[in-house]
Amino acid sequence: MPTATRRARDVLTAAKVVSPLAVRSPQRSPVGRPHVLLIATSHLPSTARLAVELHRSHATVSLVAPPGHPACVLRFFRKVAVHSIWRPWKLLEKCLRRWRPDAIIPCDERAVRDLQELHARTGDTAIRAMIERSLGAPEIFSTVCSRDRLLSLARALKIRAPESMSVPDQNALDAWLRRESTPFVMKADESWSGFGVRIISDKAVAHQVWQQMQQPKGLYRAMHALLMGWDASGISAWARGDRPVLSVQSYVDGRPANIGIACWQGETLATTCAEAVATFSATGPSTVARIIQSSEMVDTATAIVRTLGLSGLIGFDFMIDAATGFSYLIEMNPRVTPICTIPLGRGHDLPESFVACLAGRTPQDRPPRTDQEIIVYFPGTWQQDPSNHLLQTGFHDVPWDEPELVRRLMKANAVDRYWVLRQVRQIRRYVLQRRE
Repeated sequence: MPTATRRARDVLTAAKVVSPLAVRSPQRSPVGRPHVLLIATSHLPSTARLAVELHRSHATVSLVAPPGHPACVLRFFRKVAVHSIWRPWKLLEKCLRRWRPDAIIPCDERAVRDLQELHARTGDTAIRAMIERSLGAPEIFSTVCSRDRLLSLARALKIRAPESMSVPDQNALDAWLRRESTPFVMKADESWSGFGVRIISDKAVAHQVWQQMQQPKGLYRAMHALLMGWDASGISAWARGDRPVLSVQSYVDGRPANIGIACWQGETLATTCAEAVATFSATGPSTVARIIQSSEMVDTATAIVRTLGLSGLIGFDFMIDAATGFSYLIEMNPRVTPICTIPLGRGHDLPESFVACLAGRTPQDRPPRTDQEIIVYFPGTWQQDPSNHLLQTGFHDVPWDEPELVRRLMKANAVDRYWVLRQVRQIRRYVLQRRE
């Protein structure tokens, strides 16, 4: 049996994942006006945008977020709590016990990790049931958070995905280098927005890049994450000497694309596919997207969701091969992505479909936010590339009916607003350049 196939089947067995054909339809319990809890550990604008759309779909919305989060200007939340940087799972346990939401939506990767940690720590069976209902069974947690395991699962399901391999040590990297050609991609698990991703074009530098990427987070970076991003996990990781889990993937030469999907207990409710037109960086998220129709991407996402029994609003990233036009799955985002928050009509209105499922009703046939293909994400493009010509032609995803939110999103980040923080950033860049 080929090694890749054997490893893929091992993933299925270890995760106790069932065949897609064996998954039963989820049982829905109508809850009237469902209560949805959003959990954010960073200041992503998509959290605030999703809150607005859930509220418009007649959901009761609560929020756990760091101080100064853009969503905090919205006035319709039922409950709001400030995210804890030291023991976030303890705060979440208290909120879930008191608020009893019908669904929990993590809005970034750290929120996913915090919920998984709470599930492992809590002795409250009701809280564990809430997390499993919103994320899936605990047996799939490791697959959801591992890029290599996800792609192994995809290949086991006969889904197009690049070859991949975990590289815990340099011997494993040597085995990959003997088997595969360049270019290829090296990735760190639990990274996002293109950070923790390197494209390797020369085998001679592969070991050097591996050494750099597997280094424990230094105290400076940990303190920077604490002060700039309200994230204390780096301090704990630094104290423990944790090292990132690295994997490698074959490189697919093509165009990045993604799909947002609303799902509940393995059932797909609505989808929206988009192709990246402009991105923050070569490996970063898109700032401008083109809405596309891709049955292959929909089928792939639906199969993964059904197999893992996923719930929530999540995203899958693809590369569309330049030569063949085939879509290759490259990773999953087990949290809200920007495309999830834009209602685009029947079958593509993810927030409305999700709320309707929780409420046990038929989704409302709301008009699409726009008929244009080009979506300019707000405020990313305005802040990153204000001269971009697409600002003159595409649909600007601006929440004009929430003026306070627009003003808050237009404010520069703290690191750009204050002179001292700008100088610290310049010094950091200089030090990194000297090291290189």
